[in-house]
Amino acid sequence: MRTAFGDGLVELDARETRARLAEALAAVKGHAGFAAGPKSKALQDAVGKVERSLLMASREAIHVLADALVEADRPPTTATVAEAHAAIVADLDRDAPPAPTRSGSPLPPLGRPCVTVPPPRPRLPPRP
Repeated sequence: MRTAFGDGLVELDARETRARLAEALAAVKGHAGFAAGPKSKALQDAVGKVERSLLMASREAIHVLADALVEADRPPTTATVAEAHAAIVADLDRDAPPAPTRSGSPLPPLGRPCVTVPPPRPRLPPRP
């Protein structure tokens, strides 16, 4: 027996599609063989697959919306190349802050102390 849940999905809007999905999930979960029976594993697996798909789609949708909010809160960028160039030049023309100065004794060197290596031994002349 084929159900009518899949019929006419293309014509449904978002609200109607969500309602149809809820009806289909309720029908599967309310089926006599969902809790026990020879087909219970298949029905439970189908519900699990749908719920995992909904979870993943919801997470992706949340990321899309969060990215859109971040983009909407970003300050507007310069409209033209000339304005962007002028902003860069203005940043470069600003006086740089003074370099930090150290007060106190210098820090000890890191790592192992240096080892003095003696010069190589002289080589003997070749034998005749």
